[in-house]
Amino acid sequence: MIRSSPILPALLAAAFLIAAAVRARSADDRPAEREGERGEDDARADRSPGAAPPSQQMLMTARGFFRYRGAWRTSQEIELIERSERATVSQKQWGPRLEKLRRRLDDPATSATATEELREIVDPAAVPSLGGAVAREPVPQVRAFLLEALARIGTPDAIAIIVQVAIDHTDPDTRLTAVERLQAIGPRIAEPALVAALAGPDNARLNRAAEALGALGLVGAAAPLVDALETEHVVIASDGRQTGQTSVAFGSSGGDGLSLGGGPKKGKVRLRNEAVLAALVQITGQDFQWNLPAWRQWLASRDLAAPVDLRRSR
Repeated sequence: MIRSSPILPALLAAAFLIAAAVRARSADDRPAEREGERGEDDARADRSPGAAPPSQQMLMTARGFFRYRGAWRTSQEIELIERSERATVSQKQWGPRLEKLRRRLDDPATSATATEELREIVDPAAVPSLGGAVAREPVPQVRAFLLEALARIGTPDAIAIIVQVAIDHTDPDTRLTAVERLQAIGPRIAEPALVAALAGPDNARLNRAAEALGALGLVGAAAPLVDALETEHVVIASDGRQTGQTSVAFGSSGGDGLSLGGGPKKGKVRLRNEAVLAALVQITGQDFQWNLPAWRQWLASRDLAAPVDLRRSR
């Protein structure tokens, strides 16, 4: 009978352990797969053989886009579009509502309540309709109510309408009412638009803007007002005479020019703006009349006398 050697099992066990260690070390030495590659491999593994690649909708959705009215948009864009549309709907609803309020103002039985409702409008969506109503309204008191509502709303577009009324409305009392509303809101808010009007080509509008600046007491507008004391304008002179005839014609701004016939002739006139001078006197307490060098010297001396804030240099 052949006996098995006790050494053989030990040798076999040792060989098995050595082989396992070699396999483990070989696995550790292999370069690790990148996360992105693994993701792609996993994605390919998830798809069955022959499956189609991801659709455009799947890709765009993964990037945060949604199909909306024939275009791919983000959720923020969709929200802005829908918000704008809701605002447009609200604005259109205010037209008929204001017309109804206006009819109630003419009825003695409902006039008091309608007046209160009109003056207490606070919805920003009402601004376009209120602005249109001011332009059309024939009754000064109702225009004042409309301006009060715009001032109460106080959004930038509402204030822009009040400034426009202060410059462009044909009724001086309504312009003054608009200026009073701007004074209550804060006169500085109207300064940029009023100063811009001083540089416009319309001489009558320039003077109306100057009146508003003076009434608001905007001392910061002194320099632009000095520049607008005298302005030059182009006028077209023509009285319809035949070619070769000579005539003197007057432009819409009040200046005169010479026309030698043969159709309209362009000329330049230099005008002194009374309302600008009045505004300067009102806001500065100075009166140098039409002496432009004296006005500019006063402006320079005022600037030199202004205290310097040393903290600005820090």
